[in-house]
Amino acid sequence: MNLQQLEYALTLERLGSFTHAAKSLGMTQPALSLQIKNLENEIGISLFDRSKSKIEPTEQGLKFLLRAGEIVSASKQLKAYAISLGNEFEGVLKLGVIPTLSPFLIPMFIDDFTNKYPAITIEVHEQLTEQILHQIRLGELDGGIISTPIERQGIAVNPLFYESFFLYKNDELFESSESYSISNIEIENLWLLEEGNCFRDQVNDICSYKNIKSTTKLKYLCSSIDSLIRMVDHYGGATILPELTTLSLESDQEKHLAVLDDKIREIGFVSRKLSGKEHLFDALINTIKESIPARMKDRGGREVVDPGITVDW
Repeated sequence: MNLQQLEYALTLERLGSFTHAAKSLGMTQPALSLQIKNLENEIGISLFDRSKSKIEPTEQGLKFLLRAGEIVSASKQLKAYAISLGNEFEGVLKLGVIPTLSPFLIPMFIDDFTNKYPAITIEVHEQLTEQILHQIRLGELDGGIISTPIERQGIAVNPLFYESFFLYKNDELFESSESYSISNIEIENLWLLEEGNCFRDQVNDICSYKNIKSTTKLKYLCSSIDSLIRMVDHYGGATILPELTTLSLESDQEKHLAVLDDKIREIGFVSRKLSGKEHLFDALINTIKESIPARMKDRGGREVVDPGITVDW
């Protein structure tokens, strides 16, 4: 048994097909099948159920592959650490960033970071939280920027900043110096992100929906924050926005924002512990914090909303 065989098995688990896995690995399907069979013979258990159209791990195989993923990831981390000993600020950082952050946060810090550390390449993957955590576990991503706090064995969490929630309602003007409770505002038609997005779960956390009416015949579950804003601008109603999003609104749109005093959300950087790239992570974290408005760096005793993460390590 060797690391390459483990990587073959992990790729097959991820893609669920010998054909797709072989193509991804740059080898023939018979060659991959032989490698998997040799691995199964050596360890004495069947890793995959081949009776279904989609190849899936057996119960024993799932446990083995979980451990295999940790071993392969640790091997990559050790290699990265060895490289870092000779080249302190060189290398590639593969980051997962949730969609409600990526288009607004990345432009705020990326130029400063690349100017400070020209030998570091950042590869950004815009993904949902569960996907980011899963790929960090497999070693396919180095780290992620997600809504926290979370507690998972083997994962390090570094809080970056805190976002207030804003109500965006195009038929009402609000005082920018005041904060509001969403339960005291009458809302007709609240536009939401589609299911599976942690920001939708957080909106559900702060909304009782008792003061929200639905009068439109259009049900549109948005996939991005920009879509939410456009729906409000064109069809009326309201939506909830995270604070970072509001920094890019036009001045006439800002008049329709109400900062909510209910809860805030925490944004953090997550990675595997002892990854070997901690010095690169520190450089990234410090640069991000420098780019964030001062008011967003302090929690201020406010309650942090549950990020709604269900994935378990």
